[in-house]
Amino acid sequence: MKFVADTMLGKLARWLRILGYDTMHESSASLDDQLARASQPDTVFLTRRKSLPDGSMQANVYYVKAEKFDAQLREVVHRFGLDIECHVFTRCLDCNVEVQPVAKDSVRGKVPEKSFDGFDTFFQCPTCQAISWSGVHLTNTKNKLKRIFSEQSTESFKE
Repeated sequence: MKFVADTMLGKLARWLRILGYDTMHESSASLDDQLARASQPDTVFLTRRKSLPDGSMQANVYYVKAEKFDAQLREVVHRFGLDIECHVFTRCLDCNVEVQPVAKDSVRGKVPEKSFDGFDTFFQCPTCQAISWSGVHLTNTKNKLKRIFSEQSTESFKE
C-alpha cells in the first residue's frame, strides 16, 4: 500500500514513512499533481479537506477525520490495517525510498565515532546518501509508538 499525503498532513506523512510505508508528500505539489499520483494502483490520497474541487481527477481518497497527529496516525493505521512494528525505519524520511544495508567500513568518518564504534549495522539512502543506524532514536520512536497506540483516542472517528 502506498500513500499520497495532502500538503496539510506533513507530520502524518513523515510518521507513515517511519513505519516503512511509501508515502509521497510534497508541500509544493498542486492538488491535481497529488491526485494524479494517488490514482496509481494500491495508492490512497490522504486529506483533511472537506471535499475535492469539481472536475478534479478522482483517486482513492481517504478523508482523515482526526485533527491531532497522534489520533490521525491511529486512525490511518486502524483504517488500513497497517503494521506498526515490522518495517520501522526502512525508508528514508526525506527521500521516501527504501534504505539499503551498507558495510560498516564504508561509513567510517561519515558517522560520529561513538556511533561507529557502538554499532555494527548501518543503512544508507541510495538517493540522498543519508546514513542511519539503530541508535537511541529507534528506541525512542518505538516508545512513542507504544504510547500513541496505547492511549485512548480523545477524538473519535467513524469509518
